[in-house]
Amino acid sequence: MIQDNTNTQQRIWHDSAHASLCALGVYLRRMDFFRPLEQGVHIRQKVLKYSSVQKLEMFFVGLLAGAKAVSHTATPVRVDLALIAAFGLPGCAEQSVIAQTLNAATEQDVADLQAALGEIFGCYGQARRHHFKQELLVLDVDLSPLPASRRAEGSERGYMGRCRSKTGRKRVRVRAADTQETIWETVVSGRTAESLPVLQEAILATEHLLGLEGESKPARAKRARTEIRLDSGWGGEAMITWLLERGYQVTGKFKSSGRVRKLVSAVTTWHATSSPGREVAPIPQPVTFVRPLQQYAVRTPSKEHKGGYYHAVVFTSRIDLSMTGVVEHYDGRAGMEADLKGDKQGLALAVIRKQRLPAQKFVVLLIQLAHNVLLWARQWLAKNAPLLLQYGIVRLIQQVWAIPGRIKLTDQGVQRVRLRRAHPRARDVCYVFGSLLANSPIEVVLD
Repeated sequence: MIQDNTNTQQRIWHDSAHASLCALGVYLRRMDFFRPLEQGVHIRQKVLKYSSVQKLEMFFVGLLAGAKAVSHTATPVRVDLALIAAFGLPGCAEQSVIAQTLNAATEQDVADLQAALGEIFGCYGQARRHHFKQELLVLDVDLSPLPASRRAEGSERGYMGRCRSKTGRKRVRVRAADTQETIWETVVSGRTAESLPVLQEAILATEHLLGLEGESKPARAKRARTEIRLDSGWGGEAMITWLLERGYQVTGKFKSSGRVRKLVSAVTTWHATSSPGREVAPIPQPVTFVRPLQQYAVRTPSKEHKGGYYHAVVFTSRIDLSMTGVVEHYDGRAGMEADLKGDKQGLALAVIRKQRLPAQKFVVLLIQLAHNVLLWARQWLAKNAPLLLQYGIVRLIQQVWAIPGRIKLTDQGVQRVRLRRAHPRARDVCYVFGSLLANSPIEVVLD
C-alpha cells in the first residue's frame, strides 16, 4: 500500500542569531507593511531571480540586522534562512547584485520611493496622529554634511563637520522632536547652504505628509499649533518671515553675526541659566517681524579666550515660555544630533556611500525607513517594557533585535519562534509579539 504524503508539511528548525528580528518581520508581513513599497517602486532592471523591490527589502533587512555596508548583507541575512523567510523573501541575492540595483535607480525611482515611504508613514507614523489641541508639534529642520569621494555625483568641496574628508554631499532632514521620527529627508549637493528654497521644499513636503497643507481652517489651525525649531544657519530674515506668514510657531537663532553683535551690545544686565556660566538677557530693542518675536541674548564662556564669551540671539514666537525656558527649549535641538549619531553608528549612514546621487538618495531613504521602523517597534514593546523607551538606535539593533533563538519553518513560512530565555530582553519581546500575533497560527515562545 502506498501512503499519500502530499498534504504533509515539512517542518524544519533553524537556528538564528536574530530570532527577535524574525518575530518583527513576521508581524510586518502580516500587517502588509511593505505593500506601498512593492506596488510603487519598480526600478527598471532585468529580473533573473529576484525583483528589484525584493533586493531593496534584502538591503533593508540587513540594516535592521546591523549591516554596515551593502556587502555585509551576506553575513547577517544570506546565511540566515529563518530571517529571510520571516520577512517573506524567497532568498537573498549576492551583495554585488543588490549594489547593482541601487546603482540602477533614477530620480523618478527616488520620487516613487519617497511616495511609498510617505504612504507608510501615513499608516504608522506617530507624528501623523499628533493631538494638536493638547500640545504643540515641534519639528526640527537640519542640514548636515554627508562625506563622499570627490568623484561622486553631487560631491563638492565644503564644510563636512568633523570628518577628515573635505568633499561630500549634504542631507536635509525634518524630524519630529517628541517621537524622534524622521518625517522627510533628501540628499543635495555639497555646496548647498541653508536658504529659503531649501527650507520651502522641506516644509511643503512635510505639510503634505502631516496633513498641514492648504488654506482650509483645519490646516491653518494645525500649522498654528506646529513649531519649527531652527539652528542659526536657518536664521535669515527671509526664512523666518516666510514661516511666520505660513502661520507656524518659530524658534531659532539669528544667522547674521553683525546683527547679533549690534543687538547684544545694548544689553547691560545678564541673568544666570541652568547651565553653569551661561547667561541670558532680553534684547532692549528687538528686531521687528510680521509677528512679534521674543528675543533674548545668550552668552557662553569661551574656551579659547579667558574672560571672553560667545554670543547668540535666540528668538521665539511662543509666549508661553519664560526667558530661561526659551533657552532650554532651544537646547532640545541636541536630540537631533543624538539621532544623527545613532543613525551613523547603528545604520551606517556615513559609511554606505554610492557614486551616483540617486543611488545615495535611495540608501538614505531606506535608512530613514529602518530608523522609523525601529522607533515604531520600540513603541510597541514599551507598552510592556517602558524601560526600552530609553534605548537608542544602536542599542535597539544590538540588544533588542539580536536575540538568538530557533525558528520552525514550514512550507507556509514561519510557524514558531523560540527566543533564548537567558537573554535579558527575550521576555519583553516574547510577551509583546505573542500578543500581537495572538490571532495568527504563529507562536512566539521562550526556549
